Amino acid sequence: MKPQEFKELQTQRLDLKPMVATFAFANELFNIIVKHRDKYKYIPKLAGAPNAESEFDFLRGVEKGWKNKTKATYGMYLRDGGTFIGACSMFNIDWDAESCEIGAWVDMDYAGKGFMTEAVNAITTAFIDMGFKRVVIKANTENLASCKVAEKCGFEREGVLRSCEFNPYLNKREDFAIFSKINDK
Repeated sequence: MKPQEFKELQTQRLDLKPMVATFAFANELFNIIVKHRDKYKYIPKLAGAPNAESEFDFLRGVEKGWKNKTKATYGMYLRDGGTFIGACSMFNIDWDAESCEIGAWVDMDYAGKGFMTEAVNAITTAFIDMGFKRVVIKANTENLASCKVAEKCGFEREGVLRSCEFNPYLNKREDFAIFSKINDK
């Protein structure tokens, strides 16, 4: 499949669009992370974020990935007021194999309200509509909320990768459940 442009998306409650690398936005991201650091223990890149400068570097990488079509990181913004509440990324994009992986996080002030499910559904649908045949979610088996989102979005659990990653924030190896959605069209 030939690489395609990523498009901004809308759901009933969210605008899903590229995040812009500015120092002000990097500070906003870092403040959310600091506020809820312990609740992001299953996402080491968030839990271990050292400063706002690291978030600025992350945002520059987001812009680069969007531009060269290797990673589509969508900011999740409330349609009512434009408040940033999290991010949802399509990464490990393999245009030839027509497969990709999705991951997301939400400001814990907005957790449990269905925003993550809404964003994952919209982005998965957009990529399947582009022609992707396999979309994967990899979730820490102890992160029940992420596993539940995968299931709510119609992803099928394939199995568990045992001791597959080291989480420096928790100082231990972790198991990850693999979920997939297959497009048979």
